[in-house]
Amino acid sequence: MILRFEEWLTHQQNREDLIGDLARVLKMQDSDHKLSRRKPDEHKSWADIVIRIAEPGHIAVFNEAWQEFLLAKQVAKDSPD
Repeated sequence: MILRFEEWLTHQQNREDLIGDLARVLKMQDSDHKLSRRKPDEHKSWADIVIRIAEPGHIAVFNEAWQEFLLAKQVAKDSPD
């Protein structure tokens, strides 16, 4: 199973920190801003969404969240199914 950022971010909504705030902001916008299935670069797709709909301060939070996601994705990849 390949972990996707959208799935990871959904699980972060209950966090009481800036990443949790970002997850809630993006979830509220979810119906209006779907990822294009044609874009193979998941990071660029999400960065474009954050730049369009979030506050400027969320960009740094997105970068932090992306790094956490990459670690989680690596752990998921390395763990036996």
